[in-house]
Amino acid sequence: MVIIDKIKSIFTLKNHNQLSNLSNRSAFSKWFGFGGFGYNHIEEERLINEGYLSNEDVFSVIDKLVQTSAAIPFCLYEKKGKEWVKVEDNNNSLYSLLSKPNEDQTNKEYRIEQYTNYLLTGDSFELKDTALGFTVPTSLYILPSQFMECSTVANQRFFERPSSYIFSYGGYRTEYQAQQLIHSKKLDPSYPQDRKGLSMLQPSYLALDTSNQVHKAESAMIENRGATGMISSDSKEGYPMTAEERDELDNQLKNRIGGANNYNKTVTTSQNVKFTQLGSNLKDLMLDQIDLNKLRKFCNIYGMSSQLFNDPANKTFNNLAEAKKSLYTESAIPLAQTFVDNWNENLIPIFNDRDNKEYYIKLDTEKIEVLQKDKKMEAEKSKIMIEAILPLAEKVSLGTLERAAAIQILIYTYKVTEEEAELLIPQPQETQNTQDNEQ
Repeated sequence: MVIIDKIKSIFTLKNHNQLSNLSNRSAFSKWFGFGGFGYNHIEEERLINEGYLSNEDVFSVIDKLVQTSAAIPFCLYEKKGKEWVKVEDNNNSLYSLLSKPNEDQTNKEYRIEQYTNYLLTGDSFELKDTALGFTVPTSLYILPSQFMECSTVANQRFFERPSSYIFSYGGYRTEYQAQQLIHSKKLDPSYPQDRKGLSMLQPSYLALDTSNQVHKAESAMIENRGATGMISSDSKEGYPMTAEERDELDNQLKNRIGGANNYNKTVTTSQNVKFTQLGSNLKDLMLDQIDLNKLRKFCNIYGMSSQLFNDPANKTFNNLAEAKKSLYTESAIPLAQTFVDNWNENLIPIFNDRDNKEYYIKLDTEKIEVLQKDKKMEAEKSKIMIEAILPLAEKVSLGTLERAAAIQILIYTYKVTEEEAELLIPQPQETQNTQDNEQ
């Protein structure tokens, strides 16, 4: 009845206006006391604390992706005439800024913080710090996403950007104008009024919560399990062992089965005793399998293969090699490219206007070793193809091999298409001249 009354109250004018003015994305959750429609927003700080800071699987997956992505170099180019020329001059303030965003962080340290915020909360806020009275940034800083809120008004139109952002930390509130920040966010299709992005831990929160419960269960079992079994009297007369007999049996048992030399050893006794197992092991409870399934889900959320994290399934050299390559192509490069695009859109134009030049930032994937192997293989295949085509084309031109036969060789031996083979093997010169005369 309470829930029904709340639903009815929504359609009253007073409560409708009150609800529409709520800017927090979890307004419906707070209103009803539950997620509503199967969705319940989890606060960012909770996701960070329960996920990255408390769950080793989440930490491992995110840290590997962040470390890999932040290690991908990028280059600054300047357009001179019709060519783009790489900039590597420390006297260039833009190049210097990108190399060392602020006095406390290197380029890689900055990007690690940037990417970690984005993957955990769905948002990244970069402060373009400028000298007083100037508009060109001299430093870049990351503002922790969980302490940021967009300043919005009740009658703000859907397509309007927030005019400012408020950073609340340590009892202080600092307001930044929108043009001072670069806000990168992952689309939240619920379109929350707080204008923030969607954490990738949000849709996987049930898996995260289950994983944490499994880890707690494992810890509790190790802490509370104690002895694995109990030996007691099995006397037909029904007389229990005395305290002295019990202690003597304990000592004899420790001497006979204790130590590494007695691992998996079977012992016998002539006494009338029975053994009772206490508790269950992890395998009996299938906790290890549940834990592995959750690891795979976290990997899936962040677009990575669980083979990179010692998943025993299909763990072969070829699969691992493909997993390492897909780490870059499916996850690390797209992540880095997101922020390179945002810099080209929101940072580079400031320096273009100041220097009256045209700059551009581009990822340098040529130095990623696992990706170069494919290029080397393609180059080798091209070399083999060229070495095969030249003799065939020469034989066709000399009339020692029919063109149709050469084309079939390329199609069936070198797996090229018929159209490609037609282009690779030209018609003999005499044939072409004859066709021209006929026309």
